Amino acid sequence: MKFTRYIATHHAFTTSDLMAAMDSPASAEEQLRLAVRSGAVERVRRGLLVSNYGRYEDAPIDPAAVVMAADPEAVLSYHSALEAHGVAHNVGFVCLFRSDVVRSPFSFRGVGYEPCGSVADARSRMLRTDSSHRRVTTKEQTLVDCLDRPSLAGGAEEAVRGVTAFAYLDIDELLGSLNRSSASTVSRVGWLLEEKAEDWHVGEELLSRLESRLGKGPYRLGRPHTDRCGWSSRWRLLLPEGNEEVETWITRS
Repeated sequence: MKFTRYIATHHAFTTSDLMAAMDSPASAEEQLRLAVRSGAVERVRRGLLVSNYGRYEDAPIDPAAVVMAADPEAVLSYHSALEAHGVAHNVGFVCLFRSDVVRSPFSFRGVGYEPCGSVADARSRMLRTDSSHRRVTTKEQTLVDCLDRPSLAGGAEEAVRGVTAFAYLDIDELLGSLNRSSASTVSRVGWLLEEKAEDWHVGEELLSRLESRLGKGPYRLGRPHTDRCGWSSRWRLLLPEGNEEVETWITRS
């Protein structure tokens, strides 16, 4: 393939992928140097590039495309997964992803890119559209992740608002994602499943099984926002706001 053809059809790519596709790698190296100098190609980090050529001139870059170029097996996670599933309430300026290739964070065009674990630590699926594809944690894994580490999901309120917007869940899949979780995470997930029991068809037998995994507690859903925090006695869970306020975070069908 010719160099100009490649940068006209690939928005984000690695140097190695570019060279592997070239008819003349030696000539392409010189063309790449000139393209970077002219601004037709922009370096994201060492070995990772973005095209500003042709239809990509002045075009915004999808953070997911940058991640997938850096590591095709990377998995969008936490708040980035909420965004990919279309249930995030707030816009994120950090792209969080699991990767076994990218080990250190980097920034590009005002977005921070932060690896947050190994690919093997999450259940994932490929989401495809007409123009892109991305690997993202399943709805069930996203729920467990966001309640396990609300700080990576935009905070407790954003996490709850996001995951409760899922129209349905595969409960068996959820239990699999929850299998190795701490008692604290089980408490948070159990509380939310009870709150959404009717919408998600969660039975009392399942809730009791989760309850049996708890320790003495108490557990917390994020940092308290006020002096008058809510409390779930069944789940031994301290809520960051009063019970009535937290109820407004939960999406009902």
